[in-house]
Amino acid sequence: MSDGEYNGGTTAGSKWGCATATIIAAPLFFCLMIADALGDCTPDTACKKGFLLFVLAPTIITAAALFITVRFIVNWLRRSSDGSE
Repeated sequence: MSDGEYNGGTTAGSKWGCATATIIAAPLFFCLMIADALGDCTPDTACKKGFLLFVLAPTIITAAALFITVRFIVNWLRRSSDGSE
């Protein structure tokens, strides 16, 4: 394919964003999971535990925020270095 033809695939920003989100979110997930498992409730107390709310939701929110931020920054830097901005 020549340079003028369609170049499919993901952008560099998406690749960097996904890698960064994975590198940060995976250890965060495991740390939160261990903290949730070790934080047992004492008897006769009102205790709120939940995998979805205290482990999965913070991990997904952090990963999504990192992905979007890194993707935006890398794509912006590539556009500015190409001189198209």
